[in-house]
Amino acid sequence: MSSDLLSRVHTSLRSKIMDPSTTARLLRERLSEKGVISIGTSGFGSVGYPKTFPRALADLAAEEDLKLIVLTGASAYAMDDYMAEKGVVDRRYPYQNNPKMRKLINEGVVNFMDYHLGEWPSLVENGWLYRFMPEGLDVAVVEAAKVLEDGFIPTGSVGAVPAWVELAKYVIIEVNLDVSEAVEGIHDIYRPKHGEPIPIRRVSDRIGAPKVKVPPGKILGIVESHGIDHGGEPAEPGDVERRIAENLVNFLLEEVSRGRLPHNLYPLESGVGVVNDAVFKNLREAGFKGLTAWTEVVQDSLLNLYEEGVMDAMSCTSLMLTPGNLERFYAGEYDRSRIILRPQDVTNNWEVIRRLRVIAVNTAVEFDIYGNVNSTHILGSKIINGIGGSADFSRNAYLSIFIAPSTRKGGRISTVVPMVSHVDTIDHDVDVIITEQGVCDLRGLSPRERAELIIERCAHPDFRDALWSYYKRALGRGGHIPHMLEEAFSFHIRLLRSGSMK
Repeated sequence: MSSDLLSRVHTSLRSKIMDPSTTARLLRERLSEKGVISIGTSGFGSVGYPKTFPRALADLAAEEDLKLIVLTGASAYAMDDYMAEKGVVDRRYPYQNNPKMRKLINEGVVNFMDYHLGEWPSLVENGWLYRFMPEGLDVAVVEAAKVLEDGFIPTGSVGAVPAWVELAKYVIIEVNLDVSEAVEGIHDIYRPKHGEPIPIRRVSDRIGAPKVKVPPGKILGIVESHGIDHGGEPAEPGDVERRIAENLVNFLLEEVSRGRLPHNLYPLESGVGVVNDAVFKNLREAGFKGLTAWTEVVQDSLLNLYEEGVMDAMSCTSLMLTPGNLERFYAGEYDRSRIILRPQDVTNNWEVIRRLRVIAVNTAVEFDIYGNVNSTHILGSKIINGIGGSADFSRNAYLSIFIAPSTRKGGRISTVVPMVSHVDTIDHDVDVIITEQGVCDLRGLSPRERAELIIERCAHPDFRDALWSYYKRALGRGGHIPHMLEEAFSFHIRLLRSGSMK
């Protein structure tokens, strides 16, 4: 074993250091009566997932015809990739972003169910998977920067790790030697307690411990690991993305001018991607100061605002930074005192989101003329990634905003349709819809008023006439939400038949 690894493991636990294959076989011996093994792993936003042991376990499972039930906080890209190749996964929860795993899910080979990330750890704790895990979670497999006498320091994400460690029979810790020990000090580990409020009143509040605690007797093995998780270099926004960002920032400025938002806004939550990067750039250019973020993932755009003095504090469950910014972060070039990594059942907790009056900005695959949002499925059937935390935030936010370009695939697909082919966020939880065409503030509007505004302001001109035709003919049928069921999916049917919604 390397001296670097020894330096990161407390002396009392060094006897538990072993190679991944030996650890996998030891776990198999402990669970010899099982044909299906359940594992809960670290990982969120493809950051902080275990790199080494899951591969060894997948190899062993393929060799012995075992099946695995895999629980993560959210995504674990390379781990999913290898396990999908080996064909050893029976069930996968609650989110994924890997094409190979997605293919198996859409083919029905892997059983998958999408869950809201904020409630996911407590659902497992409450026994929601009793049919498949009657004895509970077998093993937690986590990535750490350092192993202490009574716990460990996670790496660049927290996710569901505290819950898995608490619930599992055994714990296996991967010490990633490529992650700087300087990550110590940014974590705030707190598990919500039934019947008790989470005592957070400001984004910068710290209420937990800087480590994940684990009884030493639970630790089955400690293995060495390598690899730096990071986000990709952000793409340069095009005209459409810039117009969406401008529309959003202008809407926020208008809300400030009318006294419905303070000058420093309320805490921001934002998904990832090029549009969101453009939004944060525009916030800086618009002169906003004293901003805060209560969100799932921190990317470069947020860190840049913090460095420039625009953002005062950020709370998240995953740091998905590009390699250069990650290196500077670990080297201490940023003041990290107000950047906090928490468990997902705190960052996505409905009580806290509501108390802090979060402004939630999330991306839609499509939305219909009444304001229902599809975030996860293509043509109603094929899942993309999952709902993630978007509904945790949109249901409880002070302002729930959804953004999307008005068309996709070179203009062949309209993002605005008569009826969404899958519903993730219902119209009751959507306050504002924004495309490059304009802003639809839906607050207080009836379904008929919503339809007219969305068609006129958010739909692309190429599809506006068809949407008006549908809506006006539906009005002739009457009803609180006028629809023609035989034509509600006509846009999708045209796409299936001809490759275009036109």
